[in-house]
Amino acid sequence: MNLGKAVAKRIAVWGVLGLIGGGVAADTLWRHKSAQEQAALRSQQAAELQRLAGQMKELTDQLDAERLRREALERSLSEGRK
Repeated sequence: MNLGKAVAKRIAVWGVLGLIGGGVAADTLWRHKSAQEQAALRSQQAAELQRLAGQMKELTDQLDAERLRREALERSLSEGRK
């Protein structure tokens, strides 16, 4: 009987240690994967911000050019009326 209890205790202890160790390993892997995903998202976000900044500059330049064309047209129309 004592041998059966000792074996049962040993199995229980190793089972608990295995569960704790597995939990720690799973947590470590999950944190590592999460950190990699965050880094990937940051780089994608930075690339998207650069793309949008370039697009915004291009649209601003187009708007400025259109404003200059409009002002030139208004000047020529006002000179034509004189």
